[in-house]
Amino acid sequence: MPRHCLLLILSGWLALLAGPGPAAAGDSHAEAKRLREAGTIMPLEQVLAKARKRATGRVLDTELEREHGRLIYEVEMLDDDGIVREYEFDAVTGALLEIEVDEND
Repeated sequence: MPRHCLLLILSGWLALLAGPGPAAAGDSHAEAKRLREAGTIMPLEQVLAKARKRATGRVLDTELEREHGRLIYEVEMLDDDGIVREYEFDAVTGALLEIEVDEND
């Protein structure tokens, strides 16, 4: 396995261990669930399906964020070539907004 993949996996585990406590994670999850059930945002599963149509590989991380008043799903994927890409989707419409390539490989 390439060194950058091992570092990525290790950093992911460290982020999980050092991440926010259960209360913060629960609040975020509860808010996302409330928005989804209200029909305000698309289910994450639909956004992941859109991301998988663009790239094969493994999903490393997903986040629901508010940027400039807009709800955004961020999907970080490791493709089969070892390249990490972050896809940003509008959480309301599912439209792809941006693709960023991790240049640290």
